[in-house]
Amino acid sequence: MKKAIVIYSSKRGSTQQYAEWIAEDLSKDCECTLTSYKDIKAYNLYEYDLIVYGGWIRGSGIVDFDNLSKQLEPELLSKMIIFGCGIANETPNNYMQVWSLNVGKIDPHNECKSILYILGGRYDPEKVTGFDKALMKVCKKVLTSGKVDSATEEANQMLDRIENGCNLVSQDNLKSLLKDCRKVLDK
Repeated sequence: MKKAIVIYSSKRGSTQQYAEWIAEDLSKDCECTLTSYKDIKAYNLYEYDLIVYGGWIRGSGIVDFDNLSKQLEPELLSKMIIFGCGIANETPNNYMQVWSLNVGKIDPHNECKSILYILGGRYDPEKVTGFDKALMKVCKKVLTSGKVDSATEEANQMLDRIENGCNLVSQDNLKSLLKDCRKVLDK
């Protein structure tokens, strides 16, 4: 039987929720392990036919992916699907920025054919503290500074999400990701 592992790094629950849904769905077709990134040392990633990693997006970086990527050789990357949870829309520019800062650092020409998804997350401005709060304040300043065309629908939508919060988490966001998981398992 094929084996999959779903690894996640979550701060407020969105990424963990997606990871749980992915693991539950994949368990129908294979032996699937779900684990937090902090417990990853207990697993040998070479034993798995599919590796799914998910983390929340902070400043276009997928949290903890930089640490995990230090262990990723081409053999592991070729059976990997990565997702980041955030509140920005998955525009081509946003996607390329997230790709470059994460997968692009370790496989700049995508020779390993890793797959990246950006999934809608959850944001509650009342629960954000410390560095994350400061980062969102900077983001808000940039959106209102005139450096970004604030008249665009996307900029206004992002500003609204920062000020009022949002919940973009949905199991429907996983349809394509799960199809790609099954393609990797079928190899």
